[in-house]
Amino acid sequence: MKRLNLLLSILLLFSGWIGAQNNNHSFNKTIHDFGKIGDKDGSVNFDFILTNNSDDPIVISKVQASCGCTTPSWTKEPIEPKKTGKVTVRYNPAGLGSFSKNITVHISQSNPILLVIKGEVVNSETIQRPTNPEEEYPFAIGNYLLKSKELHFDQMAWNEKKTIQLEVFNNSDKPITQKTLKMPKHLTVEFNPAVIPAKTAATVDVSLNVQEKSLYGNLSGELTLLINEVSHSFLYSATVLDDFSQWTANKKNTAGKINVSVKEINFGNFSAGNSRTLKISNSGKSPLNIHNIQLLDPAITVSKHNFIIAPGEISEIKVNVDKNKIQSNLSSSLAIISDDPNKPIYEIAILANKRP
Repeated sequence: MKRLNLLLSILLLFSGWIGAQNNNHSFNKTIHDFGKIGDKDGSVNFDFILTNNSDDPIVISKVQASCGCTTPSWTKEPIEPKKTGKVTVRYNPAGLGSFSKNITVHISQSNPILLVIKGEVVNSETIQRPTNPEEEYPFAIGNYLLKSKELHFDQMAWNEKKTIQLEVFNNSDKPITQKTLKMPKHLTVEFNPAVIPAKTAATVDVSLNVQEKSLYGNLSGELTLLINEVSHSFLYSATVLDDFSQWTANKKNTAGKINVSVKEINFGNFSAGNSRTLKISNSGKSPLNIHNIQLLDPAITVSKHNFIIAPGEISEIKVNVDKNKIQSNLSSSLAIISDDPNKPIYEIAILANKRP
């Protein structure tokens, strides 16, 4: 009988894996580890986020938990194409020790997906809690304390995913809820847990997934979280370039080589018009990929942002400045992002004066 149950579990896990990898839909993760939780700290929750990757609505028809200590709830209405739904799993500690619970999700006509929550229930009194949380977590949003608010992902490669974990602490006597708001599509956030018990530490995993080539260059933005239903903003940044560390020495030596006609474009007072020609040539042995021309001021526009220059050839782009969008003068720049391993970012100064 035990062997039969084991076989059924393996078959269910395998079918769940197939469902999770289905091109029509996908979960952000299929296994969540709560880590150590106190036996007297109450229940913990986690949201498994389901994305509809198909062109038709999908429906979560049924969700089953493996035991009564695990309670699932889920999005009941149809999930439209490219939208998300969720399966929220609440676990209520039932005795000390390690646990692993299965949740089976049935979606439309697909194979069932197996989700897993696990962790360890320990005596609440044995959990080490900061004696002076204000010192250990110096950044405060009310009673929501953080060790750091920095979301600097530094240099990343296109199609790379990087995660920064924020360590937080609930310094109040009541639970604190965390939610996302105004989520940039290239960011994902995972709360561990989404509801932080009183006087308890938690983590927030913020992941940046660079899947759009238009993101090449200096990437920055704002992530907004709802802390107890009050919005708070966190700034994030990254520099997206090719991963030249993966290139062979021969590929680097024969790569495209960028050359630019000028280092500065000065429009003066627009007496000679508001358009200039910028010439970019490739003196390397391979095609030069211009991934992006990044503009730092909305008054500046260019005729094209990404293109390829063959070895020995010259490409021209038009650089324009809208004098109606500058106050008195302009001192800015544009950045050319390419796969030249020696000069992946080439900056051109842009200057202009608004004629009285």
